[in-house]
Amino acid sequence: MPVSVITSTEPKNANIYLAAAVGTTAGVAVRQFLPVTQPEIDSVLFGEYNAIKENTFKQTRRLVMANVSKMKSKAQNNKQAVDLFFDRIKASIEFSKAQELNNEKAKKHAVAMAKKAKEAIKNAPDAIKKEISELTQKALNQFKASRLLSGNSIKTAVKHQRPWGSFLLPGAALATLCAYTYNVVGAINKD
Repeated sequence: MPVSVITSTEPKNANIYLAAAVGTTAGVAVRQFLPVTQPEIDSVLFGEYNAIKENTFKQTRRLVMANVSKMKSKAQNNKQAVDLFFDRIKASIEFSKAQELNNEKAKKHAVAMAKKAKEAIKNAPDAIKKEISELTQKALNQFKASRLLSGNSIKTAVKHQRPWGSFLLPGAALATLCAYTYNVVGAINKD
């Protein structure tokens, strides 16, 4: 018995409406996953991106100092570690303030404070060094989280400001054009 191939009498046509819906969905995905560019951020935030990030960093710095001050007043068994850590943080903040004001005298004073704090930490017992290291790591984690959250939230806000039409319409049009071309080429190949 001979085997024969069954051919469909229906032409293979892509559904243009379905292709447009898929293209629109792809447009939405591109809108959300396309990286944000610096000119795009500047157009939404009027060039204040770095100022916003710096302001967030300053707020975090104030928060860390407030937490360390609270720890300093409550500390009983690790008072020396908290005092040394507080001196180290204070010297760092004084230096950054002096840099902002471009004050050489204040910079020298802050550097002297930092050297004094560093020497005190260097001469401290190992248990205190370990506590200072843990406190430093906590503070650094707060700063890192603050930077990342402020940067990511700004980028998310910029993505939400993107116009829908410039992503949906090209996606739908491109998918419709592809479906139409597929149908036409399929009809031509059939003949």
